[in-house]
Amino acid sequence: MIRSLAMMTYLNIRFAHEVDPFSRAVSYYVFYGDGREEFATSVTILAAGTVLMLVGMWTVGIRFGGAATTLFGVWCTSLSLCAIFPTDNGKTITSTSGLIHQVAGASLFVSLPLAGVALAKRLAGDERWARTARVVRRMAMVTMGLAAAYLATRLPDLFPSLAVPGVLDGRGISGLVQRALFGLEMLMLMALSVRLLRVAVGTARERREPARVEAT
Repeated sequence: MIRSLAMMTYLNIRFAHEVDPFSRAVSYYVFYGDGREEFATSVTILAAGTVLMLVGMWTVGIRFGGAATTLFGVWCTSLSLCAIFPTDNGKTITSTSGLIHQVAGASLFVSLPLAGVALAKRLAGDERWARTARVVRRMAMVTMGLAAAYLATRLPDLFPSLAVPGVLDGRGISGLVQRALFGLEMLMLMALSVRLLRVAVGTARERREPARVEAT
């Protein structure tokens, strides 16, 4: 996940002049230089990292339930689709690839915060994860707010016939809102990953202690 964040940061810096970070989505990096490869690799690594994190949590005894499992599945699938199908290089959808990318993009921004809320409910009952559960839930709630804000900034592009007053036209900051949203989602996953590492290390130590006692 750290590598995914590093690669996305690289894209933001490398193509800052080609892709306005305030008004254009991260998907447009695919049209410049090595952006397509870097973008696809970044989101693929993020999807794989999420799966590995979930497997690790399962190993230490966390059971996700149907809702969280489904929503994390949607998140990982949507990331994979965004990597495979690039968006259209324009404000409107003109190709099947662009349509798939837009639907997958909308799905991943909604699915992860909902997955976070569902998972937080499960984690709250485990004292090892209770604090992390509260942090994840708060992050998820803020992320849902950012997702709604991002959708609002995209309405004029998605529905060109919709009359949006100039003062409410948020397209000039849509890229910034999307980056804040995506960044917070990555932080939420990192919070879970860091806690998983600590729990796994603690569990391993607990298992070694009885063996040491028996050996003495």
